[in-house]
Amino acid sequence: MTTTLTTTHSRPATALDPAVVRVLMLWAPFAVFVVHTLEEMPGFAAWVSTHFAPLTTEKFAVSHIPLILLVLACSWRAARPGAATGWVVMAVAFQWQFAVNAAFHLGSAVWFGDYSPGMVTAATVALPATLMVFAWSRRERLLTGTQTAVALAIGTAVAAAAIGVLLLG
Repeated sequence: MTTTLTTTHSRPATALDPAVVRVLMLWAPFAVFVVHTLEEMPGFAAWVSTHFAPLTTEKFAVSHIPLILLVLACSWRAARPGAATGWVVMAVAFQWQFAVNAAFHLGSAVWFGDYSPGMVTAATVALPATLMVFAWSRRERLLTGTQTAVALAIGTAVAAAAIGVLLLG
């Protein structure tokens, strides 16, 4: 015999509408980018200048405007009903880029023995968001294995390019 415990205040658990979850997951890269950039903005240029090559806050900010707009466009297009798979691949790729970026921030903090501006959001926002996006994508069979591999390759290449630019200032 099975007994169910309920109270007058109990309500059955309700899941979010899958369409809402899709929007949230595909907007994650943009949200992560904005929050992460807000942490980086005050001190990242000075930190890069100390450890890599000269960089001004103005150059850092100006270089991020088109990147933020690109991620915004990809998230927006991917989250729309009936979105082409290419937009979804790009949104997932950008989310993966933030996981690689997190590894850079955390690894740099260990290597240089100091705070890497961006490391807090890398650890507390970017990595958890990436785990959620990839777990959701796999559970929902959003992308094929090949498409996921392409997203991983693109995201890794974008992160490598971003890190490489630090050497140029």
